[in-house]
Amino acid sequence: MTTGEVLIAVVGLLLCAAMLAVLLRAQRPELAMGLGLAAAAVVAMLLVRQIAPLISTMRRMLTLTSLPTEGFGVVLKAAGVCLLTQITADTCRDAGETALAAKAELAGRVLMLVLAVPLFEELLSLVTALIGGQVMSG
Repeated sequence: MTTGEVLIAVVGLLLCAAMLAVLLRAQRPELAMGLGLAAAAVVAMLLVRQIAPLISTMRRMLTLTSLPTEGFGVVLKAAGVCLLTQITADTCRDAGETALAAKAELAGRVLMLVLAVPLFEELLSLVTALIGGQVMSG
């Protein structure tokens, strides 16, 4: 599928799911939430197929530049954490659980910090090497 076709499929699916959810919510709210989760899963599957070529292109570009690829892995993991955190928090809010949504967002922030530690260590190592191994004192 081309990018335009995927966009049309996603928009169409989500608009249909939203209309059905509005109709269902009055009679069977639990089904409306299930419909929302199912629609989110289908959209995720459509988008994962679009991300794979992007990742391979970025890897190829990194290999051509001879830059270290460790940071690329961290960035991809961070993007995944952001997306999953957002989906989880939105789903919790849709279910009326704002406190759980806040906890999902907190978990995402903590995981982002954990993912960033190797980058901070690499940056510190680079700065230390640039200043000749001397530690600056304030």
